[in-house]
Amino acid sequence: MKFVAATSCPTGIAHTYLAAESLEQGAARSGHEIQVETQGASGSEPSTPR
Repeated sequence: MKFVAATSCPTGIAHTYLAAESLEQGAARSGHEIQVETQGASGSEPSTPR
């Protein structure tokens, strides 16, 4: 299965990337694909179409 997710933290950036990493690890363990867009106080990394 393929998933798309967005993570965001309005006051900092650490939780944004911690959440993204956790989602990616969980998807990999379950045999799924995931693309995570991060949105934090320092800006965002938009997802790209695959």
